[in-house]
Amino acid sequence: MADGDMAGRVAADLETRHGITTATLTEDGPQGGGEVHVGTMHRFKGLEYQKLAVVGASDGVLPRTALVEKYATADPRRYERGLNKSRNQLFVAATRARDALRLSRHGRPSPFLPG
Repeated sequence: MADGDMAGRVAADLETRHGITTATLTEDGPQGGGEVHVGTMHRFKGLEYQKLAVVGASDGVLPRTALVEKYATADPRRYERGLNKSRNQLFVAATRARDALRLSRHGRPSPFLPG
């Protein structure tokens, strides 16, 4: 997931609508005994999963609209660093999947995804 709020919404949806228990990934590892680990893309670094889903791979989320609006013209170097960081986080998250990877989005896809 791109951010903690989205991760929380996904975990709540899995549990309340689908009866799937979750564990939240924190800097100290998974918290809770749920069968599905939920966290931001940053939290998946260094881990490996048989199956992984990246939720929210949408334009405006990856990269953040605020990054584009705030730095695109005001600070082009910082803008490029932010784009690279977002792109790298998606790459790292996607490469945590050993056997299967699913990407979901709403609206337009992230410009980091292949056409």
